Amino acid sequence: MADPVTVILGLGREVGDAVARRFNEHGHKVVAADPSEERIGIARNAMPEDVLLHHGELHTRLGLRNALTAAVEAFGRVDNLIVIPQIEEPDTLADFVPERFDKSIARASRGAALALKVFADQIDDQEDLPMAGVERIRQKGTVTFILSYSALASMPGRFTETVTQSAVLGIIKAGAVELAEKSVRVNGIVAIRPREGKLENWTVRRTPLGRAALADEIADSAQFLSSPNAAFITGEILKLDGGRSALAGILE
Repeated sequence: MADPVTVILGLGREVGDAVARRFNEHGHKVVAADPSEERIGIARNAMPEDVLLHHGELHTRLGLRNALTAAVEAFGRVDNLIVIPQIEEPDTLADFVPERFDKSIARASRGAALALKVFADQIDDQEDLPMAGVERIRQKGTVTFILSYSALASMPGRFTETVTQSAVLGIIKAGAVELAEKSVRVNGIVAIRPREGKLENWTVRRTPLGRAALADEIADSAQFLSSPNAAFITGEILKLDGGRSALAGILE
């Protein structure tokens, strides 16, 4: 059976590199795309040599098609999509500028919806891989979004980030229902990302396990949700929060 092909849209600060490494280790052909040429340059030193890197915009139909076309031209198909939406710079409601806010919302929500649409069109155009086994009805494709914890709960000074990240949650739910008939699964991971580890006092006092998620832990979760082992999971949000959502108040 041909190796599955996974495209990563957006690299984040560390997570995209870890996701690329993990999928590569599991035998996937991997394409990693990001709109920042500088970020692509950093990734070259953090990923296996056979990971294909693509520089281009990821919130327009043309940019997304170009990213998927790069994968199809290199490997013949696309089976999985990992989407890591951009995290907005810290701001408060007092900083609110309508034009900037509108641009951020459009980039996050429209980009997420377009990613689903472009991927679904690609699934329609390509032949299925052979079934992995008679015990399982094989998935045709998966989309996994990786979001910051602000998608579920806000922090002071993260107004636009909270709004844009939480907007993607609705797209995950609606997309899972819309694409189920195509055997395309859509899920999300909401994680206390590695960058929050730098906010040591905040994280330790509000997280029972006392730390942020590691990039490799997020990558492991993404790999599971994309695998046939999760073939009956769609429309779900996996929380990697170290017990934060179960905690009432803060730790002393």
